[in-house]
Amino acid sequence: MPRGRGRAGTVLLAALFAGSVLFALVGCLIPADGSSTFGASFSPPGTGHPLGTDSLGRDVFARLLHGGAQLLGVSVLSTIASTVVGVAWGIALAGKGIPKTALSAVADLFVVMPSVLVMMVLVFGLGSGVATMVLVTIAVSAPFTARYTRSVVGPVLRSGFVESSRLSGDPLWKTVMFDVLPCVALPIATDAGLRFISAVYLVSSAAFMGFDPLGSASDWGTMIQSGLDGLSLNPWAAIAPCIALACITVSGNLLIDRIGKGRS
Repeated sequence: MPRGRGRAGTVLLAALFAGSVLFALVGCLIPADGSSTFGASFSPPGTGHPLGTDSLGRDVFARLLHGGAQLLGVSVLSTIASTVVGVAWGIALAGKGIPKTALSAVADLFVVMPSVLVMMVLVFGLGSGVATMVLVTIAVSAPFTARYTRSVVGPVLRSGFVESSRLSGDPLWKTVMFDVLPCVALPIATDAGLRFISAVYLVSSAAFMGFDPLGSASDWGTMIQSGLDGLSLNPWAAIAPCIALACITVSGNLLIDRIGKGRS
């Protein structure tokens, strides 16, 4: 692919991703009523309701405006938590001794467990809510981050300047914070981007399955689930939130992939 065309594609993906995120964040500030009933269930698009109504006669476009901010906020919070846990876990895996073996076995166990199964066990055991979704994301994403962190941190830990830092008497935490992590900040940030997309999938899936992960039935995942019942009457009740999620997740995935290839 020519370099100019590749850059144009990256710019377009970045614009689509940024625009979709901005739509979700700014939409919640627009005074649109998405909780009141305005007409019959699953009315088609018309005057005052550009995307029609949902199963309870609520305006789909208003609900779309207000359904993304909390979902993305919980996804960001979950990504930060899982990345912090995963990076610390990965640094421990890059060490030596019995703790490394035990932590590696735990990581391998969680990696092979289906994410939906982990989510169902934690939700049924702890109940739905934001805290549970953060724990679900940590359990699903942190092992992958840990294994990736181990692969990029290992060579740095064995490098000469890190050995010099350790021989000079610097404590391990200081060496990791100021010598190791700055060298691997970019690849870890790229992995965090992938974990963010994964978190969006997890939160949306939980909402679609009826777990109410955000404590409010107004997110895009819940909109898709409730809109399926009237797909033949007003398909926009389900299609509109699908498009909103796809614009963020698909463009985000492709953008991160391009950034990763450019870095390599």
